[in-house]
Amino acid sequence: MDRLLSPNEAKFWLLDSSAPMNSVVVVRRAGVTPIEMPRSFAVPEVRIGAHGRPRWGESRAPGVLRHLTESSATHWLEIAQELLDVRVGTTGAPPWHAVVLSGVAHTTLVLAVNHALTDWRTSLYVAHAFLDDVHPGDLSPACEEMLPDSAYGNPDAEDLLDGWWSARAGKRWEALGPERLTAILPAPEFTRFALHKFSREATERVQTRCEDEGASLNSVLAVVMRDAMGLDSVAHAVGMERFIRPAPPAGPGLAVSHVFTRLEQGEFWESARENRASLFGEIKAGAAGDALLPLPRFLLKPDTPLSYEKAVMTITGAPTVGATGAAEDGSMELVVSSARGGGGILIISYDSGCLQLIAGTAGAAAEVPLEAIAERLIHA
Repeated sequence: MDRLLSPNEAKFWLLDSSAPMNSVVVVRRAGVTPIEMPRSFAVPEVRIGAHGRPRWGESRAPGVLRHLTESSATHWLEIAQELLDVRVGTTGAPPWHAVVLSGVAHTTLVLAVNHALTDWRTSLYVAHAFLDDVHPGDLSPACEEMLPDSAYGNPDAEDLLDGWWSARAGKRWEALGPERLTAILPAPEFTRFALHKFSREATERVQTRCEDEGASLNSVLAVVMRDAMGLDSVAHAVGMERFIRPAPPAGPGLAVSHVFTRLEQGEFWESARENRASLFGEIKAGAAGDALLPLPRFLLKPDTPLSYEKAVMTITGAPTVGATGAAEDGSMELVVSSARGGGGILIISYDSGCLQLIAGTAGAAAEVPLEAIAERLIHA
């Protein structure tokens, strides 16, 4: 607590400064379970410190809890979309905003926290702490500080990260101003969602075919979007906690990065395998670690052009290995976030073991052709 936001955390805070940038976690459990205002659960908030730099601090405001009766099978997605646009996790705002949906045979929690605080893995952990009314634990140390040197390709990575915490970087931040740094990031636009849920049979077919072909679902979907949308590149969300040893402590914290891969023309499954290999190759070369360094570079190397690589589509969601979703009891866990990478977003999740895809379209952009994506995936 009371530490500067790390470079990656600060990026999400800058995005949040122009419009709410939240992680919205959805947890559905079988049975009608009363969920009351938690007493022990708490998460930190972002405050402004010296040189105008954002810092973590103990939240001074209560959270918001609302109860609703579920009105449809996708009511949770409507609420998740709504909660993307509420302000949470900064001074003067509640630290979290929760909606509990009561269904006939299940209860669904939809919880919004600031994206600077959590990624997919830690959002789920925080949501379970909320449901169990326990404190989720201390904020994790900065991910960038815990990663091994091998996670970076940039030879200046160590100097840039050491410099991030310095007074020199603080003065440069103050001179540039958050507004100038925010201006290089994708502009805020309302995100609208569409959902496609596959049958259990179709889910098993997709999983089996991916295993037989030696391709990951994420890379298969990248090639699906190549064919359905004419893309020549796609961004993949990468959970960086897998490279940290020992593993990060359980609790809130942000350890996500993004890697771009090219989408070359070619036979479908060969292209999927090539995309998977390309993704691993980029990560091994340090691309995921280097994607955490732009802000330190802007602050410590004044001759660096202020720019940001935008994605046409970003694939995010459930881990690429061993993710088959919850059991057949109606339970579901997933995390929704805004399409703020510059383009659309495709979220992978599972509902009672059935694959479901959520497409997020930003602003007035053409709709992500979710049904065409789903059809191309099934016929692959």
